[in-house]
Amino acid sequence: MNRAATSVLILLLASTALSQSPQSRPYVASQGPVPGVVSVVRTIDLQKMVDRMRGQQSLRVGVAGSAPPYIYNITTGLVVDEAGHVVTRFSSLNSQDKNQKLTITTSDGASFEAKLVGVDFATGFAVLEASAIKGTALKVAPPSRVTNGAIVKILSSDVVPKSSSDKIYLAPSITVSQGHISPDTVLSKVRGAIAMLSDSMLARCDSSVVVTPENDIVGMAEYAGFGRGYIYTIDSIRDTIARRVIEQKDNVPAGLLGVTGDSIAQLPESEVSPLGLQLKAGVIVRKITPDSAAALAGIMTGDIITGIDDFDIAGTTEMKALLSSLPAGRTIKVRAIRDHKQVEMKAVLGSCPYDEHAYFFEPFDQSLQSQLSQREQLERRLDELKTQYRAFQKEPRTRDVAEALREIEIEIRRIYDGLRALGPEVATTTPRPAREYPVVNSDGDSAQPDVSFPVGFTARNLNSQLAAMLQAKGGVLISYVANGSAAQRAGLKTGDVIVGTRARMLTNAAQLQALLSKHNNTIALKIVRNKEPLVVSLHIQ
Repeated sequence: MNRAATSVLILLLASTALSQSPQSRPYVASQGPVPGVVSVVRTIDLQKMVDRMRGQQSLRVGVAGSAPPYIYNITTGLVVDEAGHVVTRFSSLNSQDKNQKLTITTSDGASFEAKLVGVDFATGFAVLEASAIKGTALKVAPPSRVTNGAIVKILSSDVVPKSSSDKIYLAPSITVSQGHISPDTVLSKVRGAIAMLSDSMLARCDSSVVVTPENDIVGMAEYAGFGRGYIYTIDSIRDTIARRVIEQKDNVPAGLLGVTGDSIAQLPESEVSPLGLQLKAGVIVRKITPDSAAALAGIMTGDIITGIDDFDIAGTTEMKALLSSLPAGRTIKVRAIRDHKQVEMKAVLGSCPYDEHAYFFEPFDQSLQSQLSQREQLERRLDELKTQYRAFQKEPRTRDVAEALREIEIEIRRIYDGLRALGPEVATTTPRPAREYPVVNSDGDSAQPDVSFPVGFTARNLNSQLAAMLQAKGGVLISYVANGSAAQRAGLKTGDVIVGTRARMLTNAAQLQALLSKHNNTIALKIVRNKEPLVVSLHIQ
């Protein structure tokens, strides 16, 4: 049976619909221009975007008859040299199409056409060229002003109403909000970036420019989760990211090592003990892609990667973040343990295919030295987000409040996924006790708790959003499957939706509990996996 296509309806509420998120509080007009900071407008042909979505994602896409022919992606840019090169970020950019319609607006209202030079896929920043713009020397913040707790200003593009003699219209403008430098995290160190906290970090596709209160430029920000971001320093933006795109005169692929593996910290003790490790940290190599950088460097399955260059690797999250922040062609030093001995190898990173590389990194840091500390950090972050969510719910529903709630919901769902991926808190083949991880939903769906089943899995009722996405009237969504359990032996996986048996349909977890309690043999369950129907045989003792 062919996979059912997802139906998507694009609703455009205004002719100037924006594909970036609005800024949150605090929010004030810019107090004087900062040299080099500009707004960038990308005009998107709606029909071309729809055709691309249909071709790449097998979607049925509907467009309202009243929809305008064009929509606009508005971001913030920084002029980095006298040749008029501008660094920015875009949403849903087809980087292979160099015929983008791009307009740069300066602080004095002047507009200039620009062309796309390329995208640095290691960081997600795009480089444009507007030769009509003559860049000025940037006033760079001294390191002494960029310390933990230092207040910074975040310059972001938005649209504001303006008027002329005969009409009122919307125009791009730089707005200012506030943040402060925070202690570096594992992932900020991996990327060579600076951690920042601010409630204004909402626009996941924008590239806000960060300056000191005196308007000295610190760098450009990347969204990292609600209220948090990473600042790529101006030196990195100008002298590394922009330079490699300009020299290439094209897109620069992200680096690819060509290995897959498991975090040592997440392995059972029975598998870790024979390795003779002093620290329960590193990544054990399970698979190597033929002819990849790893294969050519001599990395072998069973090697335990403990470091790359001068950075120690605690687990897969760190290694993935580090490698994804490096460009193709970069030579790295891989430190590993093989047969209880330290070995070092040099590898030249290959090219990550464009369609496999994500622009944006994980929205929360989960790279720690052990499962326990990782779980504690996720749960601590979850509590912070719930507190913020409840605070926003008490306020009038404005555009900014609605956007903040959506961003918090996205991160909360990702944290739930991270907690489920860690498995039970105590190593065991039986499922963890049912623990309520409600899916926060601003559309009014009630919280859905996880329910534990003795055959080795936990599950929850489908809420209306998931049911609509899966095109199902009801069912039970599997949120966790225990290793070695009857559920795993039957082939059940996290993300499967149990919809019934051969004889009856199920709409909720209570019905499934009642059904399984009446059986002590094998039962055939109908499930939906990736929108395709399957049947599995579950043996109940």
